[in-house]
Amino acid sequence: MVWGARGLSIDAKNSSLQEILKEISARTGTKIEGMAKDERVFGVYGPGQPRDVLSQLLEGSGYNVLMVGNGEDGAPRQIDLSARPEGGTQPNAPVSPGDMYQPPIAPYEPPQPIGRPNEPPRTPQQILQEMQQRQQQLREEQMRQQQQQ
Repeated sequence: MVWGARGLSIDAKNSSLQEILKEISARTGTKIEGMAKDERVFGVYGPGQPRDVLSQLLEGSGYNVLMVGNGEDGAPRQIDLSARPEGGTQPNAPVSPGDMYQPPIAPYEPPQPIGRPNEPPRTPQQILQEMQQRQQQLREEQMRQQQQQ
């Protein structure tokens, strides 16, 4: 493990994950919890920010990882490890039939174009003229009703 101007760098050649984390803890003061079993590590990690290098190192390990806080050197203040279950990820809990998603009853229908069927689209000017004609018709209807009263 090298800690330099370019950040943290780890060269693991059949190394103990537990020993690497102990050394990081000794140099940075990072508290490491939950390490139940040791693993052998192979590869070169970094150089880079301590969090990024540690994430690379712990990715693929048998642990879920939670890094908490930031130290002065960019290393996390604490790393909490919890063993992943054997056999990979656990499936979600079964869902009871009453809790299952129900699709909408009516199937989706795309919106229909506004206008009259089998007619070309109207221009804004034509729509304005139609609105003005309707307003005129409404005024005339209101005047007829007033005259009848």
